[in-house]
Amino acid sequence: MTKKPLVVAMAMVFSTTTYAQESKAVTEFDEVLVTATRISEKLSDTSRSVTVINEEKMQELQPSSVADTLKNEANISVTNGPRSSSQGVEIRGLSGQRVLQTIDGARQNTNSGHRGTYFIDPELLSSIEVVRGPASSLWGSGAIGGVVAQNTKSAQDFLDENDTFGGYIKQGFETNGDNIKTSGTLYGLANNIDWLLSGSYHDSNNIKIGNDKTLENSASDATSGLAKIGWEPSDDQRLQLSARFSNTDELVPSNPSTNVGSSVPLVQRNTEDQNVTLDYSLNPANTPLLDLNATLYWNNTNYDEDRVTKNQFDSTEFETIGFSVNNSSTFGNTVLTYGVDGYKDSINTVRDDNGQVGQRPDNIDGDTTVWGAFTKADIKLTETVALDAGVRYDTFENKSNSLDLSNDDNAFTPSIGLLWNTTQWLTLSARYDEAFRAPSMEEMYSTGSHYCIPSIPGFLPNGLCNTFEINPDLQAEKAQNKELKADMRFTELAGNDELAMTLSVFRNDVDDFIEQTVSNPLYGIPGLEKTTSWDNVDKAKLTGFEFITRYRFKQTRVIFNYGQTEGKDKNTDEYLSNIPAKKMGIDLSQAIMEGDMKLGTRFTYVAEQQDLPTGNNEQYDSYKLWDVYVAWEPATGTFEDLRVDFAIENIGDEEYRQAWQTLYEQGRNFKLSARYAF
Repeated sequence: MTKKPLVVAMAMVFSTTTYAQESKAVTEFDEVLVTATRISEKLSDTSRSVTVINEEKMQELQPSSVADTLKNEANISVTNGPRSSSQGVEIRGLSGQRVLQTIDGARQNTNSGHRGTYFIDPELLSSIEVVRGPASSLWGSGAIGGVVAQNTKSAQDFLDENDTFGGYIKQGFETNGDNIKTSGTLYGLANNIDWLLSGSYHDSNNIKIGNDKTLENSASDATSGLAKIGWEPSDDQRLQLSARFSNTDELVPSNPSTNVGSSVPLVQRNTEDQNVTLDYSLNPANTPLLDLNATLYWNNTNYDEDRVTKNQFDSTEFETIGFSVNNSSTFGNTVLTYGVDGYKDSINTVRDDNGQVGQRPDNIDGDTTVWGAFTKADIKLTETVALDAGVRYDTFENKSNSLDLSNDDNAFTPSIGLLWNTTQWLTLSARYDEAFRAPSMEEMYSTGSHYCIPSIPGFLPNGLCNTFEINPDLQAEKAQNKELKADMRFTELAGNDELAMTLSVFRNDVDDFIEQTVSNPLYGIPGLEKTTSWDNVDKAKLTGFEFITRYRFKQTRVIFNYGQTEGKDKNTDEYLSNIPAKKMGIDLSQAIMEGDMKLGTRFTYVAEQQDLPTGNNEQYDSYKLWDVYVAWEPATGTFEDLRVDFAIENIGDEEYRQAWQTLYEQGRNFKLSARYAF
């Protein structure tokens, strides 16, 4: 019989409430992390600020992208507008290459200009774990804002005892954009081999952005698939091979976070993303020194672009080959986790200058090679006090094959956390983390023309082209984060109930920010800059907090979260750009019909963003969003293998724009999906 997440969650609550009075059992509000912190631990037992989105939550949300899945979380924002293929994740004011993305523990390093980097369909995921704040001591380069760890589905997620075969088909539809979503999964078990095949297809028209306005060139279609096979030759070891792909076709602006314009041509873009990952784990019983995990992976991403308004054909290819080996050993009250990893990124671009000779960026052919070693000790000092201390060392080299230039550097990133279970219901923690982000090939070695200004008779008879300047001395970005967290857990306050509250306060100092800058203006006239380069500029101070409360009384649940981040230049005390506005969210739900149905509503308020750099006169107004949702999944009877989800998002059809974004977001949207399991 196929597991039903809604029913299982209800059963878990009733079975664990009494026990939670006597010990810190896993409750509905205390998920277990399996990827983001590299060890298996409960949310209440980590000193990091972490959010977990499970499959049940994703089914309720019916998200269009990974970023869309996280949009309601405190201090997490969606960047790059409403086109799902280009959406990114911002954590505490940091985004792009400053937020590390992993899938099943494999790094996803693709990054190129304004193109999207989150390719996987959420329908293929079993959970998403987000670490807020730097985590380079665990993961190395890139994790100065946080980590988005995505875990794909496995046959083990669906198979109950004595099951050998199963699957489901799912059909969804959204009124905004007439989006059709079809997916299906098959899985099975034969002896000690389990397998899973999953695929999805999306086809949507142009998005409407509120008040019945249409966002032109926002239609797309996408196909994705996942194949996974696991072999367990014994109870203490597992070998798993997985392969996945996605293919997206769309006619969009070259920068999909804005509209088509004189410097933003229309592009027919095809994006193909592929991955193969091989995992091995060994955890012999009664052998505390051995808990081994090894991963070998290959990623390949191709962007093929027909610049239809320019009659030019471009291509960009990224390839990553990487590995990771780590082991955990238990010595009394200490768990020592240590390992090595490495990867090689390759980028190769072709920039067609047909009709614009000398007015396009040059081709890039280069490699980035990184080697790292880390160790982390989790020490139980007393019955109530625990310490985790980690350190990592990385060496990295960027090499431009086309320019025959290279640059190498290294980074040493420590971290330390202290966790104190002051009482049965209150846990306090403090931690310090350093992190870094190595500069990319594009940032160091881009050449050719960035953009060109056409001829101005009598002033610029030959026009003006802004050209890229290389910066082989570009330094890595560095972060130092200090964080305090209070975690409170209560049960039986008013009978059959539980309450969880978490408050995290942080300050993240980021030095040597890498920013693209234009300079050397002709005759000193702004707007006629002749060069573009990436330089180390700001020294940023990011401060803020998150407050998250979750309460369940019988079958009623309410979630409240609030997050705010302030960003300032440490030298000038000026406000920084691209810092999100303050955000508050409430999610209220009620299960009825003995848990077979769940009715819910969400309310989001985002404040006006008034913290702007001097000279920035943009207006980023406040806005309110209201959603409702229903989930129906009978535990018994004729329809016991059916699940139906319905939602209305942005009921008021609010026409709103997030701070720092160019485009307005999606308007009212009715969502309906039905999943039949067999």
